[in-house]
Formats: sequence, structure tokens, C-alpha cells
Amino acid sequence: MFIGTSPVARFALATTLASVALGALGTLGGCASRDALGSSAVSVLGAGVMNDPANKSLRFDILKFGLDTFCAEMLKGGAPLKFGDDEPVVGRFFAESCDSQVLDDEAHKSFVVQYTGKGYAWTNVTQRIGFSSRGVVEYATDFQLHDGAMYVYFRPRLIDGAAFQTTLVESALAQGGLAVAGVNSNELGKHIVESQLRRGFTVIRKNSSGSTDFALGIVPPGETPFKPFEVKRTEKTILANERTEVHIGQQDYVGAFEVTDSNQALYLTVAVDGAANADILVVPKPVGDSLLDGYLHKAGGASLTSPALLDDTATQNGGLWQRFVNVDPGRYYLVIDNSAKLGKSAPDTSAKDDAAAKVDYLVLVGDRR
Repeated sequence: MFIGTSPVARFALATTLASVALGALGTLGGCASRDALGSSAVSVLGAGVMNDPANKSLRFDILKFGLDTFCAEMLKGGAPLKFGDDEPVVGRFFAESCDSQVLDDEAHKSFVVQYTGKGYAWTNVTQRIGFSSRGVVEYATDFQLHDGAMYVYFRPRLIDGAAFQTTLVESALAQGGLAVAGVNSNELGKHIVESQLRRGFTVIRKNSSGSTDFALGIVPPGETPFKPFEVKRTEKTILANERTEVHIGQQDYVGAFEVTDSNQALYLTVAVDGAANADILVVPKPVGDSLLDGYLHKAGGASLTSPALLDDTATQNGGLWQRFVNVDPGRYYLVIDNSAKLGKSAPDTSAKDDAAAKVDYLVLVGDRR
């Protein structure tokens, strides 16, 4: 079933809005009324007509059906933050509020998102930073059809009101260095957010399989973003397929994943490189929210106040680590730990080099065994 396994100014907050479009645009062609303007419309009119930029109104009408659940998806879970498109995840952004509006007049044909949220990221200059952020972005949306897939493009037209407030700068040296240089960390964060939002993002809807993918920037038709695991065949739903980098003393909070049906399980596959091991935990959302709040405001890892549903260790030399957890309907975090605060192992802090754990993870939900 499975095959395979910097500086602050590169901080990629644009991934926030990119990831939430996975669910929003996944609804295109999902029901009879939408299918009339979705896949069936494509088959009747043909890709040539649909790809013609001159058919602006027709193309925008199709996209509108996938935008109406954008904010609902944005509020479901954290979005990965990366230094670059093909690099590991180094942090997360968790939306706390979202409002969206479709501007369906001839002058705009665009989509406006207003959001607030919080998150964390790790850099070699600051170590971990915790932050809150808010902003308003207007996107010009468009798409291209290629070989049975729809490439939906979100090109930023207007960025207004982007704000950034740091809640933690873990490195005392970085705190002093910013002060000496006369650098305002909040203004620096605002510049980071705005520069990354200007990149826009691409959502790729694969009509044959119904799966959806995303990437920062504009992806040419025919190309796909990197995924560490190739899933050749499964009846389960893929919730995440990514690579993260967790430095010594750090944690990563993936999710919270939503399970809507009873008699289901979360299926996990993990591969570890760069460090001897990484602790893998699954916790309910209330427990994860409490951990996350402390992680955004205090240096070092956060500690559990109640038992995890799964608490195990994946090792570098142990090959693929695979487990499943039977869960009730609800929401759950996958927590990846490279600290002494969680799990059954602790990193070697005596080494001079920061042995970051590079962790590939695949999360699926399906029927219990």
C-alpha cells in the first residue's frame, strides 16, 4: 500500500490559506447541482473552452461552488508552514476566525478572506517563535484543466491589514540581537507574512480519484507537489502526507483531524531520519489545544496533563513505523516530539549539533480492523 519514505524572512505563512482550500475545492462536482457546473460541464464544453481566459464569467461560476466552504475548512485544523515548497514543515498556523466573500462583479471576479490565528515556527536564528496574526487578502481565482485534473490558482490581488504579534522568541540571544539592531520583531513578522502571501497558491483537484493537493506559488499544469509517501491503493481517506523537521527540545502538532463516523480508526505511517528516534502521540483535541497554548507562550516542550490515546516511539533504524488507533467521532492531534517532555524517549542533548528529527508521516482514517 505504501512506497518510499534559515532565516526568518523565508517563513511561509501563505501555506495557511493554501491548505484550507483542500476541503473547499474538494466539493467541486461533489453533488448533482454542483456537478452541473463542475465535471459534467467540463465534459460537455471541453477543456479548450474551459481553459479559454476569455470565458471569465463561466470559469468563475464554476469556482464559486468550491469557495463556499473555504472558512469552514480553514477552521478545522492547523496549516503547515515551510521555508520553501520542497522543504520540511517547520511550524503550523491555526486559524481562530475566518470570514470570506465572493466579489462577483465584472471589475473583480475575486475571493476575499479575512482571518485571525496563531502559530509557531522554528528558525536557526530565533529557535521557536510563537505568534498571532491577522489579515485580509483578495485573491483573483482561475483554473486550468490538464489530463483529467483541475489546477485552481489563487493569485493575490490585494493584501491589507496584515499584522503579526510575537508571543515567544525562544532564543535569548536572538531577543538581544533584535533589540541591539533596532529591529521590531512584530514589524519583521508583518513583512514576512505579506511577502509570503504575495506568492499565492495552487490547488490541484484530480477528477479521476477525487483527491486534492496544494502547493505554494503557481504550479504549472502537469506538475505536482512533493509527497514523501506514494499511496498506490487504499479505501481509506488520506488526512496528511508530509515531511516535518522537529529540532531538539521541539514538538509538532499535526491536525486536529476530524473523525465523523463511529467504528473508525486513525492509521499512521512514520519514517524517521536525522535523529535516533521521535515520539509519536495521538491525543484528543482538548488535550492538544492545552498543549499547544503552552507551546506558543513558553520555551521548551509542553507536558501532558492526561494520558494519550497512543504513546509510542519511531526509530531511525526501525524502518517504517505503522500503527492504528481506534477512535470515537471527534477531533485528534498527531503530536511528534523530540523533547524530554513527552513520550517514552529523550533526545541526546550532549551533542554539539542539533540533531533535528526529519519525520515523514502519513495519516489516514478508515474502518476499524
